[in-house]
Amino acid sequence: MNETENIRQYTTSLESHLLRLAEEEGLLDKQLLETDDLTVLFSSVTKAYLVDAIPDFEKYPLVSLGWIAFVGMAMAALWDSDWEHYGAIKPETLYQQIRDARGWDKLDEYVLEDVLGFGKESDKAKLYTAFLRRASEQSHSLLMREGAEPSSPLAFQLYTHTLYALYRLGIALALSLFGYKLQQSQAN
Repeated sequence: MNETENIRQYTTSLESHLLRLAEEEGLLDKQLLETDDLTVLFSSVTKAYLVDAIPDFEKYPLVSLGWIAFVGMAMAALWDSDWEHYGAIKPETLYQQIRDARGWDKLDEYVLEDVLGFGKESDKAKLYTAFLRRASEQSHSLLMREGAEPSSPLAFQLYTHTLYALYRLGIALALSLFGYKLQQSQAN
């Protein structure tokens, strides 16, 4: 199997694992909800995100990985509230606004409290914090099991694919929270 196929398989396996975790918690059901409006922004959002996340990976890998899920949740909340307005803003600028509201270290709190409106000590805030910590721990474990040489191109690709899976997870969690559901359409 070639490297591209290995990375694709890794990403698919990671996303399936994250979905199972979310199903166990009752946060998602059978599929990662998504919208193309947000999925296509990943590349632009990540360019800005990596500047903050990469320096933290060695000492704070769960922050480096997990904050992107909170960014995904925030992006979904913006999409749900007024995408005509927010969609006109450059994705990297949206990310910077999310980050700068309270700073990198408190990005999770900002998303939960200010974007999603959960009280600081609310059951919902605790649930999502604990779940995304668990998802980040499991993602980090799976990433490390790949055994890529640190700082290698393969390690970077695996890292960004891990971020992609967590970003999509964040989007799915928020969409589910807002009541979106996957529905099959039937052609006449």
